[in-house]
Amino acid sequence: MKRNGFSLIEVLISFVLATCLLLGTAGLAVHSLVVKKRAEDNLKMVELASSKLEYFKTLPFESKELEGGFRSERITEKNSQEIFEREWKIEDRKDRLKRIEIEVFPENNPQKRVRVALLISRELGF
Repeated sequence: MKRNGFSLIEVLISFVLATCLLLGTAGLAVHSLVVKKRAEDNLKMVELASSKLEYFKTLPFESKELEGGFRSERITEKNSQEIFEREWKIEDRKDRLKRIEIEVFPENNPQKRVRVALLISRELGF
């Protein structure tokens, strides 16, 4: 006598295969969200560093804000309420050259940093 339908073993095997596929897909989805968040943080840090560099480029060479030293500020992101630290160091290299180094990092993860540098020359005007 021939029966129609699936046996218990066939149902269990198909259940195990479907579970493996779903868990793999869920793992990929979680990993992609983590990578997306990391990329957004890196992009935000680069934007904060480059905006400060652009500000320094607009200042005259003799400006008080371009005097040598170390400074820092705390920035709260409007959309995410995440807090970033922005630090910069200005060095007078020669009589006509200054070096500006800016670091930006999240307050809750200071190991993850973006660092950029800019040389400003009196003769070249930038």
